[in-house]
Amino acid sequence: MSQTSVTAPADEVPTSRAGVRALRAARHALRVPPVPRDFRADIEGMRAIAVVGVMLWHAGVPLLPGGFVGVDVFFVVSGFLMTALLLEEARERGRIDLGRFYARRARRLLPAALAALVGTVVITLAVIPRTRWTEIGGDVVASAAYLVNWRLAERSVDYLDLSRAPTPVQHYWSLAVEEQFYIVWPVLLLLVLLLARGRAKVFRTGSWMVTVGLLLASLALSVWWTRTAGPEAYFVTPTRVYELMIGAAVALAARAWADVPRPLAALVGWVGLAMIAASLVTIDASTPFPGAWALLPTGGTALVILAGFNAGTLGPVLLLRARWMQWVGRISYSLYLWHWPFVAAAASLAQVGRGGPASLPVHWGLLAVLVSVVPAWLSFRYVEEPVRVHGRTLASRLPPALVTRRTLRLGLNCSLAGLLLGMTMMLLSPPSTSSDAVAWRTPKVVDQVRAPVGAGTLVAGGDSAAARGATAGRVLGSAAAGHEGLAGAPASDLGSDLGSEETLGEDVEPTPMPDRLTDLAVPLEQVPDDRPVMQPEGCFAGLTSTTVGVCEAGDPEGVVTVALLGDSHAGMWVTALDEIGRERGWRVLTVSKSSCPPVDGLEVDREDRSPTHGQCMAYQEKVVDRLVEVDPDLVLMSSAAYSDVPGEEMAQALGRRIDALSDEGMPTALIRDVPRPPFDVPGCLLEHPDAATECVFDREEALARAGTGQSELVALRPALPVVDLNDAVCPTEACEPVLGGVVVWRDSNHLSATYVRSLTDLVEQQVRPLVAASLLPQPAGALLQQGGLLGAG
Repeated sequence: MSQTSVTAPADEVPTSRAGVRALRAARHALRVPPVPRDFRADIEGMRAIAVVGVMLWHAGVPLLPGGFVGVDVFFVVSGFLMTALLLEEARERGRIDLGRFYARRARRLLPAALAALVGTVVITLAVIPRTRWTEIGGDVVASAAYLVNWRLAERSVDYLDLSRAPTPVQHYWSLAVEEQFYIVWPVLLLLVLLLARGRAKVFRTGSWMVTVGLLLASLALSVWWTRTAGPEAYFVTPTRVYELMIGAAVALAARAWADVPRPLAALVGWVGLAMIAASLVTIDASTPFPGAWALLPTGGTALVILAGFNAGTLGPVLLLRARWMQWVGRISYSLYLWHWPFVAAAASLAQVGRGGPASLPVHWGLLAVLVSVVPAWLSFRYVEEPVRVHGRTLASRLPPALVTRRTLRLGLNCSLAGLLLGMTMMLLSPPSTSSDAVAWRTPKVVDQVRAPVGAGTLVAGGDSAAARGATAGRVLGSAAAGHEGLAGAPASDLGSDLGSEETLGEDVEPTPMPDRLTDLAVPLEQVPDDRPVMQPEGCFAGLTSTTVGVCEAGDPEGVVTVALLGDSHAGMWVTALDEIGRERGWRVLTVSKSSCPPVDGLEVDREDRSPTHGQCMAYQEKVVDRLVEVDPDLVLMSSAAYSDVPGEEMAQALGRRIDALSDEGMPTALIRDVPRPPFDVPGCLLEHPDAATECVFDREEALARAGTGQSELVALRPALPVVDLNDAVCPTEACEPVLGGVVVWRDSNHLSATYVRSLTDLVEQQVRPLVAASLLPQPAGALLQQGGLLGAG
């Protein structure tokens, strides 16, 4: 390649001959064919496909079950455009100006993102319950800092959020991934450029090595992480880097593609477009994603971009240049920013995740995304585009270094404003403590605030539940000699005394709940976080996990082991059993998985949530072996409602699980599920601060919504012991959301940990006979478990 004279800009003139030679060498090394950076109508059209796919998927349109892959299309496009820009700067200037690059990204992305955050906060304050303001304010802070993807990843494996509506800034996760990529990728290319030191081949080879290395490493990590921790893998940056690197590889290969015949290039482009279309209709929520499946939309996007270099009008641009697609593609960024807050608001208004429909009705979703077009266009017209044009104006009038400083200052101010916005929202939210503090602290109010509280107020004559439990405690002591921690009557007296325990009688008259609630044991704003503590961290299996974890409670050195088996409705009883176990010397273990009942040989269809079919079955296949390892003396089994599964099928599958446990010598009892409210209880109470009785609901209807298959199971197996606390959860024909100063439900289906704590003595009354029976020598123990002495619960 021939030498040519080089004239550096005034602010870049080296002060020595060595500097001049170095600059010439660097520029000579990068004298490679540039990546074409003309306007690409096909890319604009792909942006339109991507954002429309995402919007319709969020709206719940069933024809596009894979609409979420639009984000993956965006990733490839971003990786291509950013790499092309960096390579062009390296070619033209012989260096990469990191400040200039970050400034251009800040001007392009941050002002529009801030405008959307402001709108989101306004929408949140207007329509989303106050109980979520602190959480959403924290999400806004994380979004402004472009770290929200990691916050969502951490939360995605937390079972507490599975029945709650999504955060209105959830979609900022993809922007966070891109921003993190923008920070690292230019630095890596700059390092390659510096190491090349004027050697063109070294730069090209190094760029390819870094690109391919990151692509393959991220792809392998994505496949593994998706298989082992699906929801978490969806959000984190390492599992998405390979999608951006696919775009980078396209930029590096751009000029080599120029020699491909036009008909072949066109064919490749149409194949790529078909791959994108196929991913929209074949990938769905049950697909392990991203992982290897993301290669379908990302590979297709890469092929369309490559074809666009020389396919001409024979390629996909023939379709993608449609006027409506160009308009949508042009405002796609603003559409993406604005549509989701309106969808989240619609979900809140429809009570999704709070006792309303299991998923957002399509007509609500479509209305939300259509309405969002208006603020999206206004944001594009009056924020995004003017800021972009103003940047060009500044570039033409001011020195580049000054423009960079001003633009970086603009970006920093936008981020700081977003942080302030989120913190202000958290300050506006009702007083509360962190969810972790609530989880540890609030159940103790049963002992610390006043007595009796919660279920303790339901005892006839005003006596405490603890006093009534004392009789059962004396009678149902040690069931067999040699078992410490079960002090009481000898085993020979057990049979005659089992029927003497008291239950809630007809003379129970709970104090009517007033319209205006005061002096609650747990502040209403804290109730959604009033949940059981599962230890060690990660022991509770999330939606897509197949790892059978064991959560530990009670006395870790206890000689008696009681296991809770099932979904989160089994796990919520650990608060009471933990207290009993520590007092009585029981080791309490929880083996549970979200949205996965303890069934054998049944696929649990949960179309309203993330996929749990294969994961639930895979989990259940390993449950018995795991329980054999911990060797419980008694298994307490429970599960929630699964509206997509017929009750008879569920009962048979539950029965098969009981048989499998029995074959391994593990006696089993059923904890009857609690009444299921038709709405989110804390949300309803907050919406009716002076009319709490508006949140009362019918007991019979609530029980009909609870525990799919449990009634059928008891009918099929009348000897099955049943632990039924529902007379203490809903003691009258109308279920009141507050009993004894304690909010009974923390959401639309789970009991609050504080109320479960107040049930401790009643739980002990019903569970201790079962534990005692499990310790009796055979055949007496078998007779008890078969109902000969205990009956049907």
